[in-house]
Amino acid sequence: MKKNDVQLLNDEHLIDSFSRHAKTYDRYAQLQKSMAERLASLLPVPLPGNILEIGCGTGLFTRHLLTQPIKQLVLNDIAPGMLEILCDSLTLPSNTIISPGNAERIHFENMDLVCANAVFQWFQDPKKAMVKLNQALAVNGSLIFSTFGPKTLIEFRQAANLDSPIGLYDKDSWTDMIRDSGFALKFWDVEIRKIFFSSSLSLLKNLQQIGAAPIRMLNTGGLRKLIREYDSRFSTTQGVYATWELYYFSLVREN
Repeated sequence: MKKNDVQLLNDEHLIDSFSRHAKTYDRYAQLQKSMAERLASLLPVPLPGNILEIGCGTGLFTRHLLTQPIKQLVLNDIAPGMLEILCDSLTLPSNTIISPGNAERIHFENMDLVCANAVFQWFQDPKKAMVKLNQALAVNGSLIFSTFGPKTLIEFRQAANLDSPIGLYDKDSWTDMIRDSGFALKFWDVEIRKIFFSSSLSLLKNLQQIGAAPIRMLNTGGLRKLIREYDSRFSTTQGVYATWELYYFSLVREN
């Protein structure tokens, strides 16, 4: 199978998974909502003229952009189902452009600010994506984004004996990619959170309802084994827990 065919299959999986769970996303994506609130603290006031949000989903971060006047707003997401929910739930200004598709392969230009909340981990080649976004920015343009570090769901991967199906890079790796793609690092921060669930089944349901559970990587017997293993190793009196490592970055294009 050719690399491009693999890429297409990956796109189709993401489109299907996120579109199918778009209606339940906001109810279960409490962590992503919290990340959006934290990332919004990095927004400049006032906002610059032309803004692009990639992976906007149902609009958890878009809401923060809409608290300020915007000259032009471009909203992108790979999943049409997500964009449908966003357009139905938010009152968008008339100067908004909806741009569906994979942001890694769309050509953007003349942007002053690019934003991405909990998106970069889905990219096949985040460094290449940042190079494209750097080229899409005007002089002194900025990129702010949040993503997940390698400690994210470490318990899940240990219990299932699986590698992460998405790209989870440490801070040094991100620093290298940021420099090599033509950005200067203005600010970064990291949070480690342990979130509790009543059971491992509840954790899996939460991941599934936001379109992010890699259950298809396991057969039925493997899934039952995972649940037993997770409950036995990571259970407390408060329930089972899962770790998330959250990164926040603010970059500026180097001239």
